[in-house]
Amino acid sequence: MKSDKLINELNKKKNIQTVSTETLDSLDLTEVERNFIKTYRPEKSLIVYGTLAPDKPNHHVVQHIQGRWQKGTIRGKLYNEGWGAVQGYPGFKHVGIEEQQEINVYVLSSDELVTNWAVLDEFEGEEYRRLLAQFELETGETGVGFIYAINEEK
Repeated sequence: MKSDKLINELNKKKNIQTVSTETLDSLDLTEVERNFIKTYRPEKSLIVYGTLAPDKPNHHVVQHIQGRWQKGTIRGKLYNEGWGAVQGYPGFKHVGIEEQQEINVYVLSSDELVTNWAVLDEFEGEEYRRLLAQFELETGETGVGFIYAINEEK
C-alpha cells in the first residue's frame, strides 16, 4: 500500500512528533509528505491499544480531552515490551506486511490533542515513541493518527 511506505518514511524522521498542518513549513518534508499531512491531519487523532483506552487503568490521563472515541483496527504487531507489558498490555511495533496482525484499537479524534501531546509524551516516557499509523474505523473510514509504539531508538 502506497500510504504504508509514506508513513514508514515519515516515521524515520526524528521530529515526526512535531508534525502538524501548522508546522509544515518548518519541517523538511517533500511535497507528497506535506499533502499527506494536510489530507489526514494526524495531530488530531490518537490511536490507543492499551492502558489509555476507555475503561482501562490509565484512561484518566486522556479523559479530560474532549473528542470522539471510535473503535477500529490497525496493522502491526504487539510485543511483550514496554512498561505496559508488565500490566498485561504489550507494546505496538510497525512490522513488515508478512508479520502484520490486525490489532483492535480505539481512536480519539479531537482538536484538543494538539495542546495535549507534550503531556501524553511525558506520560508514555522514553520506552515509547509517538509515531504515525494508519487506522480503519468500524465504519470503514480510514485515517492516519499518532500511536505510542515501542521506542526502538532508545
